[in-house]
Parts: sequence; C-alpha cells; structure tokens
Amino acid sequence: MKRYKVKHYRSRIYNPIRGKIIKGVLIAVISVCLFAIGWFSYEPLMEAINEKNKDIIQQEPVPEKPQEPVFVPEEEEFLEKETVAVVVPEEYLYSSIDYHGFLKSLGEEVTAVVIDVKTQTGTVTYVSDQVSVKNAGASHEKAVNLGMRIKTAKDLGFDVVARIYAFEDSTAPYNATDMAIRYGSADGILWLDDSVDNGGKPWLNPYSDTAQKYILDIIYDTVDAGADAILLEGVRLPEDEGMEYAYFGGSSEETSASEIIAQFCKRVYSATVITETDLILGFESYEFVTESGVYGEDPFSLSADGFAPAIDIDDFIGEKFSDDFYFRRKPDDITEVFTKVYESFGNIAGMKILPVLDFEGFKKEETAGIFEYLERKGAAGWFLLYNDYFTGIPEEPETVPEEAPSQPSAPAVPVVPEVPYVPEEPSEPESSEASSSEESGQEGTEEKPGIKDLTPKESDE
Repeated sequence: MKRYKVKHYRSRIYNPIRGKIIKGVLIAVISVCLFAIGWFSYEPLMEAINEKNKDIIQQEPVPEKPQEPVFVPEEEEFLEKETVAVVVPEEYLYSSIDYHGFLKSLGEEVTAVVIDVKTQTGTVTYVSDQVSVKNAGASHEKAVNLGMRIKTAKDLGFDVVARIYAFEDSTAPYNATDMAIRYGSADGILWLDDSVDNGGKPWLNPYSDTAQKYILDIIYDTVDAGADAILLEGVRLPEDEGMEYAYFGGSSEETSASEIIAQFCKRVYSATVITETDLILGFESYEFVTESGVYGEDPFSLSADGFAPAIDIDDFIGEKFSDDFYFRRKPDDITEVFTKVYESFGNIAGMKILPVLDFEGFKKEETAGIFEYLERKGAAGWFLLYNDYFTGIPEEPETVPEEAPSQPSAPAVPVVPEVPYVPEEPSEPESSEASSSEESGQEGTEEKPGIKDLTPKESDE
C-alpha cells in the first residue's frame, strides 16, 4: 500500500496531513484576530451607538403617558361657612398650656375661636415689631407669639378670628398723647369720658392719622400671622355727654364724625380685601336701637365683609323702645326679646351677619330658639362670649411647651398724667333770688359729665 500520493500542484508535492494542519492553524489565527477586533472595538462601538440613540431621543422625544388630573378642593372662605365661634378668655391666652387646654375643652359644635389681639382697654396681647405699637407702650408683659397661637388653633381644626378694638382704648392715649382726644384744644389735657372719680377713660382720636396708622399696623400684623378673619370693634365715638368739650383737631370742622368713621372703615377694608382676609365690623346693638349715633349714621352702611352686632338680652329688659318693643321683665322665652332686637336692624337681607351673643346666666335650652331663629334668617353664624354658658376646662391639660416670644415686651403700664390743680373762681355776691333758691334745696348748676376736676377756670378781669 502506498503511503504518499504523488500529485503535481504548483511544482510542489501535495501532503494531505500537512494541509489539514495549515488549515486548522489559519482558522485559529482568524478566530483570534476576529476576537481581538471585537474585544477592542466593543467599547467605542457601543459608545457610538449610545450617542446615536441619544440624538434620536432628543430629536424625537417619546411622549409621556398623560397623568390624570388630581382634584384639589377649593378652600371655602370664612364667611361662606356656618360659624360657631367662642372668644378665648384673656386668662387662657398668655399660657400655651392653658390655651391648648381651653381649645381642647370646646365642644364639637364650635368651629372657630376669637383671639383678642387688642383688647377693649387697649392692651396689645402679642409681640409686635411695629414702631407705632412700641411707641404706644400698650403691650402686655406676657405678650404672646400671635402666629404660634393661630397655628395651634388651626392644627386643632379651628378657624381663627382676631378681635381688635379700634378707638375705644384707654391705654395708648396715656403713652402716646398725640393719638388722644384732647380737652378744649390741641394743648389741652386728656379728655375723659367721665369724671376721674367715676372712672373716666381717655379715647383714641378717630381724626388722628397717627391713631389710624396704629390700628392699621396691628391689622397688618394680624393678617401676616394668618388669621382667617378680623372682628373690628370699637370703631366709634364716645357718648354724646361732654363731647362739646372734646377737641379732635382742625379737620373735625370740615369732616363730620360719620364721615371720618366711614373713611377709616374704607381704609381698613382696602388693607384687608387684597389679602382675602374677611373684615367683620362689630357694634353694640343697644347703641344702634337707641340711635345714639356713636357709630355714625348707620353701622350697616360701613365698608366690611360682614357685621357682628353684639346682643345682650339684659340690655333690653325694663326699657321701652317702642309700643311693641317693651319688656317690663324677662320673658320665659328670651327668643321674643332677641327677635325684636334683630328686627330693629331693618333690611339686612343678603348681608353676612354673625351676632356676638352674651348668654351668661342662661341655660342652653333657653337659647335653643335663638339659634333656630338665626338659621331661619340666614345668619352666617354667631360669636359666643365664653362664660357660664360654656364649661369643661380640663383639670390636667396636655403639656405643651411654652414658646418664647420673639422679643421681650414692656408691660403695658400707662403713664397717668397729673390732673392740674385749678383754683376755684372767686365767689360773687349772690342775688337774693339765687340765695332763696339754694336755701330751698333746689339744685344749682348741673355738673357736666367728664368735666369734674378738669375744667379750666378763667380768672376775672
């Protein structure tokens, strides 16, 4: 058997075993080369592909799946709600523990709380950075952080109404006399609404730009602190008795009291309307029914979002207002009295009315008819003064850490000016007619209220 086959191929002898070896080596070499090429070209090739994909994505963005709209209910304005508000007593305001405990004690029917920001005596209960507030020297020695008080109430589910007394203020006039009503002239002493012996008090001057700015600065602070509404009270003049001796300034000769009150209310309303804070104007129903004029011609005509007539049933017992409005004694159903008072307001259809109710000494079953009546009349709600009508302060209120005020406050200690001594006029010889009148016990000249010990005497020439 032959081992080799002789074949002529390019002048070389063909060996089949060697050919297979060479072919295998070539395949291996080619495979290695391809692997090396693939190995070294993979990374730049993938980068190039990625860059190309980025360009394509940027040029033709893939549309995202549209999201379903999320319904967010529009927050209801304060005066659009049915409100039952309780005034926070001042003794619970200055301690965060007592304040929190008071809020927790309120029943489910209460939807809002009223915080006194500037009290009826003129005390400012919160810490303010306003220059006018500091100059007035009326801040309470334990003035609170108003923003924190409001937040605490809102966290517990209450709306917050800030109550501010305007010109009815017996504190600031002592410390900032340029804001006060004067006696007789611009250089006169402080005018008081009664004699010193009878507890006469000074008032802020509605004609004073400084006094108006003082009140507005407090309103600005209240809005910034987050109050839902402002209950503005004390936008009035003192009683008519003794007013002929009150000096309001030169502008009072051209502008009537009704006009200055109306102008001030417009100024306040303009400041609150842009912040969507409701302005509620409060006034005493008794003064309205008796037409005293201390609020101008008609408080319902003043600029405000709502009105809060204060109704105290006891004020209307024993006094005859008209032939059909006369209660000699308190009736069994006090709704009768309340109805007469409410009807005396006249045509108030369409207005937002939230009466301020004082039910001290009454039981809740006695007042049920009043609430039903107000609902029938379409009242926006009512404010309740906290007294015997509400009870339930917890004995051990939850512990709430005290928040430190942003800055120390000076106590509201008014500087009471000394009343100047006025010598008596020299006595003149009395006529026999005057002497006989005095001896017979008849009254002499009537003493004018608000003037005792204050009337300057003119010396005889």
